[in-house]
Amino acid sequence: MKFLLGFVGVIVLITGGLGHDCERPCRSGDRRTCMYEFRVQEYHTVGRACYDCPTNPEDCQREECVAADGVPRPMLTVNRQLPGPAIQVCEGDRVVVDVKNGQLSDAEAIHWHGQHMKSFQYYDGVPFITQCPIHGVFRYDFRADTPGTHWWHSHIGVHRAEGVFGALVVRRAEDLHAGAYEVDSTSHVLVLHDWIHEPALDKFSGRHHNTRDDYASTILINGKGRNSAAKIEGTSVQPTPLEVVRVTQGLHHRLRLVAASSLNCPMIVSVDDHTLTVIASDGEDIVPITADSLVMYSGERFDVILEADQPVDNYWMRVNGLIDCEQNQCVQGAVLRYDGAPETEPASPLVYDPTYPPGVVVNPLNSGGGVPEELTMIDLDALDDPNSSVLAPQVDKQFYLGFDFKQVNNTLFYNPDLYPYNGVSEEWRINTPQLNDVTFVFPDAPPLSQPDASRQHTFCRYGEPPSCEGDFCSCTYVLEVALGETVEMVLVDQGNIGDENHPYHLHGYVFHVVAMGRLGSTTSVAEVAALDAAGGITRKLKNAIKKDTVTIPDGGYTIIRFTADNPGWWLMHCHLTFHSEIGMAAVLHVGEPEDLPPVPQGFPTCSSFIPDL
Repeated sequence: MKFLLGFVGVIVLITGGLGHDCERPCRSGDRRTCMYEFRVQEYHTVGRACYDCPTNPEDCQREECVAADGVPRPMLTVNRQLPGPAIQVCEGDRVVVDVKNGQLSDAEAIHWHGQHMKSFQYYDGVPFITQCPIHGVFRYDFRADTPGTHWWHSHIGVHRAEGVFGALVVRRAEDLHAGAYEVDSTSHVLVLHDWIHEPALDKFSGRHHNTRDDYASTILINGKGRNSAAKIEGTSVQPTPLEVVRVTQGLHHRLRLVAASSLNCPMIVSVDDHTLTVIASDGEDIVPITADSLVMYSGERFDVILEADQPVDNYWMRVNGLIDCEQNQCVQGAVLRYDGAPETEPASPLVYDPTYPPGVVVNPLNSGGGVPEELTMIDLDALDDPNSSVLAPQVDKQFYLGFDFKQVNNTLFYNPDLYPYNGVSEEWRINTPQLNDVTFVFPDAPPLSQPDASRQHTFCRYGEPPSCEGDFCSCTYVLEVALGETVEMVLVDQGNIGDENHPYHLHGYVFHVVAMGRLGSTTSVAEVAALDAAGGITRKLKNAIKKDTVTIPDGGYTIIRFTADNPGWWLMHCHLTFHSEIGMAAVLHVGEPEDLPPVPQGFPTCSSFIPDL
């Protein structure tokens, strides 16, 4: 199954001729300042910029037309695009982004998912942790030090689900996989995301304050696609454009895949009659492995090589959604079009199929491994390099973190005196996603830039009792680590309510994935800890791959390790929007104030205003 680097070729970066000046072949020593302007505003799909779209599909391609799947709905955009503008730069470039918040009422903040922001901690983009929310204009200014396929997205409220996200690719002058492909095109960056046919805030309110569902309507690829839920919704499919991936017969093409989903919608990715050779995940190189499909969870990225070794024709790239994408049978296709093929869609039907195609699947849903054709992150190996090393058997700090839904009187949704959890009928009950039985609450001032102001807020530390109102516990949950300590986190998806999974993301770091397993449909932190103490969990301490986002199998565990060499306040959370925004999160605090760079001059401040009476 392993793909050997068997030839030497010349990589061609195809930019399309209309991109940013920083979209270029990367050369050692060529570092540039790359400036962008992001204008965030309320917008609408199939609006006036679309003229007669989708009746006339050519109008759907007009500038500033967001056709999506042809279903009209309000949304948010950056520069009237879906996804927002792609940033494609070279390692070491200075990235400067002026975010102009043009919304009528909401604030904004942008997170640069995959960039560790070492020495640039104040630009990580988490409101009330690293900065104040943006009401006017905020300039992000950082060095693109983490090469690979990444992305940017809103980190405030449900704006990511509304459309505020885009690709962020950092290429490097020397690529360890350079001999394995000839083409690396800026147009071969594919952002996959679930899509709903109503405002995300309506979806959130309907789910948490009424009896409505939290299911996705469809999936889009680079903001394009057809409404796969049309039949279920009692409407017709509109002839909106599909994404087209153009390849040249006989060449190997690097495709960069980004999972930008907001709901719990793992996606099975496959290409008819082709295999995908996985060479990187979350920007980190791995020993190439050839698969027939792979599963992507929210926040993850995979780089794959596709060899155009089939007859000249059109082929489906299929994306089938799972869990909250199953109810509406969310499926989407992009057209893999060989040079010389007719401008038509593939002849085979595009239908929903929640099963893996025959053959090898990488990153399967809720799998603990052990099945020959199912390769988890533990089954993959980091690509050898001169700096690789074997992890030490022991660590300085170990944390057990339990992810689960709780049947508690969350005061965000219940009034225990008027309509408590057990006082309403089952259809009105909504469960609370928590981390270690705690709901995370953001402080009213960012502790990174305003440590004095944030001291007035209530923090609770790992191992200490949180603040509780009856059965509901909430606080700003903090894991304290000294600079330079080695850290292990045992992430446990207890799985007591629902057949879910939780993609975990850690800001500021990349971590080794050293263990993964599933004990059953449910488990507990105590059960995993007991199993570990009895020697029942084997850690992979050599060639463990590195990631910044990883799935935790339902009823199982994932164990990660890293060295805390990046001081700051780093959010760590489930990457599903409704889970993280309700409080399935914590903060990793590394180091002391003197370990940080100085706060930028004129950096915005914020806090509560409660003067004495």
